[in-house]
Amino acid sequence: MVAAVLFAGCGARTVLREPADGGEPAADAPATLDAPVSPDVPVGPDVPVIPDRPVIPDVLPSCADFQTLCAGRCTDTRSDDLNCGACGRACGDSRCVNGDCRMAGCADFQLLCGVRCVDPLSDPSNCGACGNVCPAGLRCQMGSCFGDCGGPGRVLCGRTCVDVVNDPSNCGGCGVTCAPDMACLGGRCMVPCDGPGLTLCGGACVDVRSDARHCGACGRACPPGLTCADARCAPPRPLEGRVFRIRSLGGTCRALEHNRVTGDDRGGIAVSSTRVFYSGDLSTGRFDLDSLNGEAIGRIDDGLVSDLATGQLYSLRASGRPVVMNGVGHTVTELALLDGTTGAPTGRSIVFSRPIPLMGDVGIFAGFGRVAFHDGQRAYDVELASGLVTDLGPVALPFRTQSCESWAYWGVVEFFGGSLYLTYVRDVRTVVRTRVPDGVTTTVATFANLSDMCSFTASPQRGRWYWHHEGNSQFRSGDESLGFCEAAFDVGDIDPP
Repeated sequence: MVAAVLFAGCGARTVLREPADGGEPAADAPATLDAPVSPDVPVGPDVPVIPDRPVIPDVLPSCADFQTLCAGRCTDTRSDDLNCGACGRACGDSRCVNGDCRMAGCADFQLLCGVRCVDPLSDPSNCGACGNVCPAGLRCQMGSCFGDCGGPGRVLCGRTCVDVVNDPSNCGGCGVTCAPDMACLGGRCMVPCDGPGLTLCGGACVDVRSDARHCGACGRACPPGLTCADARCAPPRPLEGRVFRIRSLGGTCRALEHNRVTGDDRGGIAVSSTRVFYSGDLSTGRFDLDSLNGEAIGRIDDGLVSDLATGQLYSLRASGRPVVMNGVGHTVTELALLDGTTGAPTGRSIVFSRPIPLMGDVGIFAGFGRVAFHDGQRAYDVELASGLVTDLGPVALPFRTQSCESWAYWGVVEFFGGSLYLTYVRDVRTVVRTRVPDGVTTTVATFANLSDMCSFTASPQRGRWYWHHEGNSQFRSGDESLGFCEAAFDVGDIDPP
């Protein structure tokens, strides 16, 4: 048998051929491919079986004596902002100091309530103290809740609006109770309408002989420009008094810082024969008229005014009580006399012939033998010798840019040519006078810069005008300034030519 070798590339197979019978070679049989052989998978060694590990119970961490376990973590609750004083008590934007959330960034006028700095003078949710919430519809002003209680004389007592003009349980002020045999009339406890001409009108006792709103009978108002005399509407009687007129207000001045005596500015200025008085947020101060050296009197007087003719010092009273800055105004009934050197009450007073409601933008004006008031709408004149009140009727004042941090602003009342003039600081440059009752306004003096001056008064005897302002003016730069400048006045029994 002959073997033939056939090469077919790499990995060729050897094919044997045998001749067929008869000596002829046989045809090739179809080739069959070998099936692929899978390699053996190696057998790995057996994996040893690890026995179950015993379960070990959790062990609470051991905290130091000064630490507390909070959510599985030891922490110092004295300083942890997330666990301040107790687990889970977070301080928010504040910081934990000795276990209490404190806001280091609160301004001097703010209070930390919870974790938030608030202004207790204006925050209705923390009015005057943390958590003191003003009732719906009321606002927080100067740390007390106020609102529209329905008109003049109605104020908030506790959380109830009452009429302090007529309420015998809150007569003139919250909690002031009248005796059983007395009524509350005009904010004062008195025997009901016990006097000639007095009639009860709308819960108030009025003199229908002279009241222009109830002339001869309740509700019978006199037409504009007329007053009530002997229960009849008539032209107003000519005003009387000594002439007092500002001729000039100068700018040669002396001033000092009064913050250490009074604290921050508030408003209220008056000149006696020996002192100038000014009220701040900590106290009213008394200052020497020449050196301006001063000291605190130990109380705040929000109703200062004086007689420019005599230097007598007064304080406004509402049914015997000093007026206070409460945001709702007062019904003033008298002027208490104060000692001109110490500022202490003397025990005497001038009772007004009728109460004066001062509920709006109140102006207080010192004059020569008189004082005047403006409540934002009407003007009133008071003769200091008798307490006679004259309702001067509606008087429109020009818009003022200057306002005190108080319930009122202060100026002077002039009298010349048979007319009264309300004189005040109108803006940062101008002092003006407005004639009563027609409202004609003219300029008294013009300056470069009066800062925020909102109150001034005068001393004709020393030829000066006294003033207060905050910040920088042409007169002085500082925080709280009290000063005086030279001035010239016309004073006499007849008008100068």
